[in-house]
Amino acid sequence: MNKTVSEHTWVNLLGFQLAWWCAILYTTDSVPVLIVLLTLHLLFHSQSLRELYVLLLCGLIGFAVDLLLTTLGLFHFESPGLPLWLLFLWFCFAATLRQSLALFASHLPLASLCGGLFGSLTYLAAANLDAMILGLSLLQSGLLLMLIWMALFPLLIGLSNGRFRGLNDAA
Repeated sequence: MNKTVSEHTWVNLLGFQLAWWCAILYTTDSVPVLIVLLTLHLLFHSQSLRELYVLLLCGLIGFAVDLLLTTLGLFHFESPGLPLWLLFLWFCFAATLRQSLALFASHLPLASLCGGLFGSLTYLAAANLDAMILGLSLLQSGLLLMLIWMALFPLLIGLSNGRFRGLNDAA
């Protein structure tokens, strides 16, 4: 099937960068913008139902990991309660898995290395920009996040591409 706008690598990558910066700089106030970006992504995707499944599956897994880390005290947020902006940021990240990050689907060891490095760095950057507070030292947080992302990123890539179950048969 032909690619539509939201499936083009650069459009998808730039869309996520917009979502990330918006979420990190404006946290709770970013939710409406993130919803609009996600809606546009799904509207302009050739396999909207399958993509929605990937967004929900992978986004909720990532959010659950972050909630666990928050419960364990690794992250703290200024706003009390559920960081809704973080949930929508996870959905936005999941929207990159089959598009701008698709090259990792056939290179899971590389996904592990890149996930460990860049995944952990995004959290450290978010903490540096005051979107969150780290519960451990910078070095401890960075190393723990690196280990988590070395497993999480390849898992999400695999799930998004149906590598682990019959996702290819979904919608």
